[in-house]
Amino acid sequence: MKKQFKKVLSMTVASVLLLAALSGCGKAETSADAGKTGDAAEITVTFMNGEEQLGTATAKAGELLAEADYAAYEKVEEAEFQGWFETPSFLESSRKDLKTTAFDADTTLYGSFKSAVVEADTRVWYIAGTSDKGILQNSNWANDSVEEAAREQFCLQETGKAPNEFEITLDLYAGDQFQIIHDWSFDGQKGFGCFTEIDETQMENGGGLGGTATTSNVNVIMDGNYTITLTTDPKNEAMDTLVVTRNGDTVNAPVEVKEEEAYVVSDTTQLMVKGSWVADWSDVKELTREEGTNLFTITMELEADTELCFMVYDNGENTDLVLKEGNVTEEASLALMKSNGNNIQVAEAGTYTFTVDADSMSVTLTK
Repeated sequence: MKKQFKKVLSMTVASVLLLAALSGCGKAETSADAGKTGDAAEITVTFMNGEEQLGTATAKAGELLAEADYAAYEKVEEAEFQGWFETPSFLESSRKDLKTTAFDADTTLYGSFKSAVVEADTRVWYIAGTSDKGILQNSNWANDSVEEAAREQFCLQETGKAPNEFEITLDLYAGDQFQIIHDWSFDGQKGFGCFTEIDETQMENGGGLGGTATTSNVNVIMDGNYTITLTTDPKNEAMDTLVVTRNGDTVNAPVEVKEEEAYVVSDTTQLMVKGSWVADWSDVKELTREEGTNLFTITMELEADTELCFMVYDNGENTDLVLKEGNVTEEASLALMKSNGNNIQVAEAGTYTFTVDADSMSVTLTK
């Protein structure tokens, strides 16, 4: 009996040792896995003042930043800190309180700094755009043909409520497009991305010549009477903001739609193209006319997402006829484009040939 007990005891001890060994192996593997997945990744938050980088701070994903790591970035000479935002236009919905907000990935924040002393803005601000029913059709995107006296109806007026605060109230209609400009020029235009408050059931980003959200057209979705308020800081353009408020239904009857005379192609007709291959769209290229026809072509090397539009000239004068996305109807051409509801935009980088039929005012493209 004693021998049998010893034998059983030996087997039991061996089993325990084997289990311990196996258990030890399993525990080591679990620990290694935990080391791989349990530690949160380090993220970086970059702090900006306009286009100037103020600095960075790091933390573990999901953890609050240490106040000491970013407090210095909230101090800018001769300016009062207003808050951090994820959008450079300080969209209110993108405001972030760093005492309560943590980040799971690398993030860029834009600081709103109100100048202690704001220089008076002596520029004249206008709303410019296009419309089928409203007065914006008369602005024709701030065309030079609009006389000085007629520009008054598009002028924002100083409110007197705050420094450099300007307002305009007018009827806008679905399909209208507009931007805010100064001195009847698109140098320094203010578009969709400058609105700190906007109801996207009423208005949306319409793209445009500028290539960035702050210079994008504003597309009106809902008819109404609107007040647009602009606040500027001439020394710090990043602080320029727009707010739009819908006051109710339109007040005035729609304006009479102008009947445009059909353009007749002549021997002096020219086709020009400009686009976002240059930031300010200032590079204008002329298309080549195929001899004995009203077809005009140009071949260009373009990067992906490049936007462009074609303009009709006659005897060196701009006719104000512009060909955009709506002038492209061929399926094969549309397949090479991104639809943005405004300009022609190529989807991929490559060499493109554009053909404009001046008789039908249509555009085709091949790659």
